[in-house]
Amino acid sequence: MALILHAPAKINLYLRVLNKRQDGYHNIFSLMQMIGLYDTLTFQEEGAHIQLEVTQGVVPKDSSNLVLRAARMLTKEMERTNKVRRGVRIRLEKNIPVSAGLGGGSSDAAATLIGLNRLWGLGLSRHHLARIGGYVGSDVPFFFHGPIAWVSGKGDRVQKASLSSRGFVVLVFSGDAVSTADVFHQIGDVMDLTKSRDIPNIGGDCAWLHRAENDLEKVTLKAQPNLVKVKTLLESFGGVLALMSGSGPTVFARFEHEEQADSAASLMKGLGYKDVWVAKLLTRAPRGFGSGFKADCFSDSI
Repeated sequence: MALILHAPAKINLYLRVLNKRQDGYHNIFSLMQMIGLYDTLTFQEEGAHIQLEVTQGVVPKDSSNLVLRAARMLTKEMERTNKVRRGVRIRLEKNIPVSAGLGGGSSDAAATLIGLNRLWGLGLSRHHLARIGGYVGSDVPFFFHGPIAWVSGKGDRVQKASLSSRGFVVLVFSGDAVSTADVFHQIGDVMDLTKSRDIPNIGGDCAWLHRAENDLEKVTLKAQPNLVKVKTLLESFGGVLALMSGSGPTVFARFEHEEQADSAASLMKGLGYKDVWVAKLLTRAPRGFGSGFKADCFSDSI
């Protein structure tokens, strides 16, 4: 029997780069939320090896592929605990754009760990899987703690947020694909990271949902100034708090109602922007990912 999981994209509602670490990574502070744009992964026990089939989209199939990296790391965990190694065919339907700042690869990796843990009957806890995921990619642990969470350290420290934002986002992917590593490599050229920056104290949790700050815009928007126009257009069509997600180049703005978001998306497409999506801000994580929320800031979120 096949196991099917839907891996959600994420957006960064806030992202601050604090300082560069001795290991070459950067300490960050971010508020992330899952959104209703999904890749679909199907897992089927088959043979004795890990096989990856991509039915939609283009992704690398070498060691940089996070699905393969996650699966191989889990097989090492099986060997460490003397469990019998088994093969699997993974079919990936790729809908989240690649290198877009939406965490698609990391979400796929989390889904792979969740799916194989279930398929192979390993019985590993969510926290154990999240720890393994941290070795696969910096954003992977978040997907075990959604739908909304604070992320710090290099991305490996995740604390579930006691708030939730609902509504819809319009996402526009209008620039060149971005390498997150390259953006972080360049961030020191535009910011002084020799001393650690403090996290601002702006009041209660809900106040963070009124922020629109992403330090990585200082790099990506400088290289791709057309994204500034996208932000302006989204806000002129009724969106609020337009912001780039992650290292970009995807830009999003929030809308209270789906009809408003659909209208703005249609206007963007009418102006020639082809890669435009409307997605719901998730207040419940998909099956296997994260959990619900503790409290909400619904009416104050946008």
